[in-house]
Amino acid sequence: MRYLVIVFSLLYLLHAFDGNNSEWETYDPKSIDVIKLGPPNYQLYDYMKVYSKEYDIPFGYALRCASEETGYQGKFDFHYRPFVDRLRKSFADAYGPLQVQVPTANDMWSDRHITAHELGYDIRVNVISSFRYKKYLYDIVGDWLKVYSIYNMGWKGKNKVNDYALNIVKDGPSV
Repeated sequence: MRYLVIVFSLLYLLHAFDGNNSEWETYDPKSIDVIKLGPPNYQLYDYMKVYSKEYDIPFGYALRCASEETGYQGKFDFHYRPFVDRLRKSFADAYGPLQVQVPTANDMWSDRHITAHELGYDIRVNVISSFRYKKYLYDIVGDWLKVYSIYNMGWKGKNKVNDYALNIVKDGPSV
């Protein structure tokens, strides 16, 4: 078990720093993202739990959105494979577990440029991008049903509610 932890730790460090030695100068052991060490089903659940509080998104809505977008069935859905191409990228060029488009993500981040690769493979970036966008929409329209209609259909969803939004909001925000 100890060797397994060491191997995963080394793999995490290699992935986190991408071989760029300049990153080592800013290494802070307190800032290691422990959530990122888990399997994708745990990562998605835990990131949504953390960021739903930060962005004031009802957690039940977040879970149902992930289910609508990529079939996610919760923390113990060990069959969930968000990095498979059919789940990673939609026909509308939306990426990752919450199916965010690159231009939308970049509108939500003022301090960095988000790539399709990040949206498709970094669950944390995907969740934050999605939640920032939902928070932005909620601040404009003030109605979760409209938020999820717009999230799914674009701005035409402001005046037309679809089944996607109804499936997410129908039972209220409880889990």
